[in-house]
Amino acid sequence: MIDERGYVAEALLERLHADGIAFRYLGDAAAIPDRAPDELDIAVPRHSLAELPRFIARFAQDFDFHLVELERTARDAWRAMLAWTDEVGRPRFLGARFFVAAEEGVSPAALFISGLMDAVERGALGDERGAWLANLYREDPHGVMSRIVRCWRDEPHARLIANAARQGNWVATRARLPELWRGLRRWRLPRMPRSRPAVFFTGRDSAQRSNLMVHVQGRLAPLHLQMYERQAASGFRVVFDGPPDLDHPDALSVTSDQPMPAMVVQVERAILRWLECRIERRYPDAVVGANPFAARLLQLPVIGRLAGVLLGSRLECRLRSPLLMPVPSGIVIERGVQLGSRVTIMHQVTIGRKDPVVPREHGGNLAVIEDNVFIGAGAKVLGPVRIGRGATVGANAVVTRDVPSHCTVVGANRILGADEPRVAARRREEEHTVVNT
Repeated sequence: MIDERGYVAEALLERLHADGIAFRYLGDAAAIPDRAPDELDIAVPRHSLAELPRFIARFAQDFDFHLVELERTARDAWRAMLAWTDEVGRPRFLGARFFVAAEEGVSPAALFISGLMDAVERGALGDERGAWLANLYREDPHGVMSRIVRCWRDEPHARLIANAARQGNWVATRARLPELWRGLRRWRLPRMPRSRPAVFFTGRDSAQRSNLMVHVQGRLAPLHLQMYERQAASGFRVVFDGPPDLDHPDALSVTSDQPMPAMVVQVERAILRWLECRIERRYPDAVVGANPFAARLLQLPVIGRLAGVLLGSRLECRLRSPLLMPVPSGIVIERGVQLGSRVTIMHQVTIGRKDPVVPREHGGNLAVIEDNVFIGAGAKVLGPVRIGRGATVGANAVVTRDVPSHCTVVGANRILGADEPRVAARRREEEHTVVNT
């Protein structure tokens, strides 16, 4: 059976080629569809490095993936992690590292030295990488050796690498990776420890809570999250048998009356959403879009109210991730509206109650706006309606009923595309790729 990660990896490389980004995949590209690696190592030119955050975010958005990790691991490297759900509801992950290669070109010697230096700088040299490097050495031993000597001035280091490549045995080399890193003939910044997101399981002390944490930690193992059974100041909190009205952007209340599989899925989705929102807050311009300065002020907790007076706007709802507001004037979003990620709102938009006379406790819920929704200028979204993922609300539209995902609503509740097949299902059939359904 073909691994779903193979489809995702293949789609990522094809998108790089289609966008005109020169790259070099450090691995056997022909083997991707059969057995995709846990992490792709992709070398790019230095001038393309700045484009990568926006490229990765756009790729994740187009294919309905969760972008749960995006960080600059070094001066010349970015790392991303994509997450999606398979057909039986299990989370799947694929990491990708983009870095500036040690040398240009696709010759065996250039690939060898780039792959080896990447492994040395990361401090990890796996069996698959070692076998790949040994095969490259056999193709051009003289060219590989000349580059090894050029990078490692110390003769014992060069001899150690050459013997490992010749014999295909990298055990001794793995034990001396820090020494090889220090011996590189290039200036390097000291390695900084990487901080991992933390998840805290709190609430009633019970064996069921511990069992839940173990299940979640096992299924989300590729994310290397730090999970604890205690209270902390920062991180995501899973409150076991907590208050039902818990309303915190970084917390989830779980009740013990649910079966364990349902609790595991609920916690997983909440953690992935939290990680996705962290990325959007950290890199808003790349993931959400470039907001004008006034829109950024409007979304700040305290300054936003003062900015709203000048702009004629009022944002009373909770913002878990930034909104894209190209013209942030005349926008009114009432308290209780739930907004997803990467939502674009144009000017003079109102999202609130259908009847302003009825208080919220009697009028019930307000609108739920899912991810990747575009709301055009002058649109009105009133009452407890749900705007589906990827939907478009046309300019001056009035919406008082639910809008399905990937559909367009114009005028007064006139929904276009509601009878068409779901976009996710059509993409899976036509493009043979994996998307979240």
